[in-house]
Amino acid sequence: MTYVRPHYRRDGTYVKGHNRRTRPRTAQPRTAPRRATPGPRPAPAGPTTYVRPYYRTDGTRVRGHHRSISPRTVAVAAGTGGGFLLLLLLLLALASGPGTSSNTPAGTTPSHSASAPAAHHR
Repeated sequence: MTYVRPHYRRDGTYVKGHNRRTRPRTAQPRTAPRRATPGPRPAPAGPTTYVRPYYRTDGTRVRGHHRSISPRTVAVAAGTGGGFLLLLLLLLALASGPGTSSNTPAGTTPSHSASAPAAHHR
C-alpha cells in the first residue's frame, strides 16, 4: 500500500489523502475460494533422497522435498564405495613398510646363515 497525499485534479475536484494498492488488481475477485493446502502425500516407493530448498534461475523458490532415486543411480552410488576401501587397504599396507610382517624382533636384523644351509668350499 502507498499513501497518496491530498490533491486537486485538473478538473478542480478535491481528492482526500488515501492509501492506494501498489500491486495490480486481478480479474478474479478476492472472494474466490482459495485452494486447500495439500494433505500428506504418500511416501514414494523405493529409495529416496532429500532435495534441499533452492531458487530457480527465474527467481521462484522450490521447497525442500524428498524424491525417488532411479535404480541406476543407486547402482552407481553403491559401486563407488569399493574403490575407496581398496585404496585405504593399499595405503595401510604401504604405511606399515617392508619387514614388519616377519617374526624378528624390532631393531634386529635376521641372519642369513640360519635360514640357508652353508655351502662347503673345497
